[in-house]
Amino acid sequence: MLWLVLLLACAAAFAFALSAMLEQRAASQATGEHSLGTVHGFSAFVRALVRRKLWLTGFVINNLGFVIQAAALHLGSVALVQPVMVSQVLFALLLTGVGSRLTPGLKDWAYVLCICAGLIVLLSVGGAAPLHGTPNREQVIWVLLAMVAVVVLLVLFARQQSDPRASSLMLAVAAGVCFAGNAVLTKLTTEDLFGPGVLHTALDWPGYSLAVATASGLLIEQAAFANGSLPWAVAAMSITNPVISYLAGIFGFHVTAPHTPGALAAVSVTAVLIGIGIAGLAHSPLTRSETRDHSQVAVT
Repeated sequence: MLWLVLLLACAAAFAFALSAMLEQRAASQATGEHSLGTVHGFSAFVRALVRRKLWLTGFVINNLGFVIQAAALHLGSVALVQPVMVSQVLFALLLTGVGSRLTPGLKDWAYVLCICAGLIVLLSVGGAAPLHGTPNREQVIWVLLAMVAVVVLLVLFARQQSDPRASSLMLAVAAGVCFAGNAVLTKLTTEDLFGPGVLHTALDWPGYSLAVATASGLLIEQAAFANGSLPWAVAAMSITNPVISYLAGIFGFHVTAPHTPGALAAVSVTAVLIGIGIAGLAHSPLTRSETRDHSQVAVT
């Protein structure tokens, strides 16, 4: 069961990375035609996106990834599945080099090994990442409300930034929080669907909240892509999503939180290794190449 959950999580991560690449390219082109500083400009930007075949292809692949992720979450816990989703940034790095004369160098692969080592530590130490967990709905509601507050504050602060990179970073973090909430709500929805059934799912609140979280995350993600390079945006989301999801999985579900010295050490080592790996990949030469390519596309 564990290997099936990991396989599904990695497949979903690849689908999300491919979707992000396609959507970012479309968003970079669209932002050259429309200003995001006003409500009218942002609305025109969204309309321009949905008319682009490249963006629509990415959107379809994103939905496929969502289905695969839902299957992984049904079989495993949020605290297990979401940290594995950090492999999305690895796939994003490789996909960024597609069509470029650059390929990942030794430093890039060293950072990849850091991320892989972090995941191995997390998954190999008992109690660090609980495999199963049933929701505590009262606690989940408080966790989700805290996520909403964080997203609102980040979006408001992002709108006040004069530096597009700072704004993009804040929006990417906000999108990562949305996707963490998406994972929690997906877990609740699948519990309803495979438990009480379709009718109960249609009458319960998680499914509708999931739709709102998905739409919000998607819109914020597009705004982040429009102002920043793919690896930076994906890196920010790839760090935020598993961290918030892990905390939500621990505090919102009936699981045993890491408490032994070994489990706590494993979580700490994992956080350091993954953080180093993602930060290093965000500075890859592929990032600079990708940024130049999209800057040229935006002005033509």
